Amino acid sequence: MNENEKWLSSKETLKKVKIQSCDLMHYRIQGKLEFKKKGNAFFYSKESLEKIFSKD
Repeated sequence: MNENEKWLSSKETLKKVKIQSCDLMHYRIQGKLEFKKKGNAFFYSKESLEKIFSKD
C-alpha cells in the first residue's frame, strides 16, 4: 500500500462513512481520528476510520 492509499481526503471520508462534515470535525478535534493537514486540506487515515466505523 503506498502513501496515497492510506489517506482519504475530507470529501472521500464523508462519502465513505456517511457522516456530516461537522461530525468529522468533532472526531478530529476529540483525537478519535488520525489525520494530517496539507495546506488547507485534511487527510484521514483509512486505518483509524475503519477502527471507528467498522461496526456498521
